[in-house]
Amino acid sequence: MQKPSNKTQKITPSKVYLKRLQDWSDDQKISETVLSMWQHIEPMLDFISKDSFTAIKLTFGEEGTSGYIKPAWLTGFLNSLSQKTENAFIVETNTLYREKRSNAVGHLRVAESHGYSLGKTGIPVIIADGLRGRDGQNISIRGDHFENVKIARGICESDNMICISHITGHMQSGFAGAIKNLGMGCASRQGKLLQHSGTLPEITVEKCIGCGACMSVCPANAIGIKKKKAMLVKERCIGCGECTVACRTGAIDIKYDENVVKFQEKMVEYALGVKKALNSRIVYLNFLENATKNCDCMSKNETPFAPDIGIICSMDPVAADKASMDLVGIDNFKELFPEIDPLTQIRHAEKVKLGTSQYEISEI
Repeated sequence: MQKPSNKTQKITPSKVYLKRLQDWSDDQKISETVLSMWQHIEPMLDFISKDSFTAIKLTFGEEGTSGYIKPAWLTGFLNSLSQKTENAFIVETNTLYREKRSNAVGHLRVAESHGYSLGKTGIPVIIADGLRGRDGQNISIRGDHFENVKIARGICESDNMICISHITGHMQSGFAGAIKNLGMGCASRQGKLLQHSGTLPEITVEKCIGCGACMSVCPANAIGIKKKKAMLVKERCIGCGECTVACRTGAIDIKYDENVVKFQEKMVEYALGVKKALNSRIVYLNFLENATKNCDCMSKNETPFAPDIGIICSMDPVAADKASMDLVGIDNFKELFPEIDPLTQIRHAEKVKLGTSQYEISEI
């Protein structure tokens, strides 16, 4: 029997490309910057052919926010991609919380109001998990938390993907980028529920004014009002955290314990499922601009906490996110949510072989 080697396996750093852009006020200039990045990496994407069903995964942003990636920024890139494949489409999945994007009808209406429609971009929009988010497919993986993950069927049936992410902070993972866009953004409703399970909020009754804002956004009907105070039914709670954002007095907060660590790890394992479903035929673009404390799922605008930097691109989601953290400043993300270590997702991603945090960056 061959004895196991004690030598540490050398890890080859992933290539990361950076196109700097500090002025994001000119849509035409932004579109030219995105196109320049695309033209640099496009020759490397031999998995995209003329008849490929190529999913462009992004988020349209919730109604009431303007922080999402604007369709005008993608004009040049989309025109170029349309020449490479006739079957490109923009894809998203329904949200877990009670807003318009929780079903395909409302979701498509928000998408169109934000400029994403066949008529405006020339690219069709598909909601990958169906009308109510129930259209999923099991993908087997080897993870610490899951042996099977439930990915939106429209994602699994794609031939390849261009994953476009707007980097922000996040109330449960500290950082949201490519990994979150894959793991949470490509999961079916049941998959989203399984990722959130365990992260329950707590209500400080002394701070509660009984306004009912938390109750109105809860997708699980897990909050009621009793004696003019909010009351949580823990058996119903799915841990989505929407009530913490809706509360104006700070009466509701998530208990940052080992469950928040598990949330990041579960999200990573779902990202691994997407990567497996598409046989690693994915390229990642992270937009490092308008970095806000919360993600674009919030129906409000927030003040950026860091200066605009540009666009990151890589074939490795872990390297893309780690480079994004480093460029924006990991301490900036940690200051947003001091109880959360956003590097948890990076460490677990390396453990399950989603990618590597070691990268070589090249400016173009």
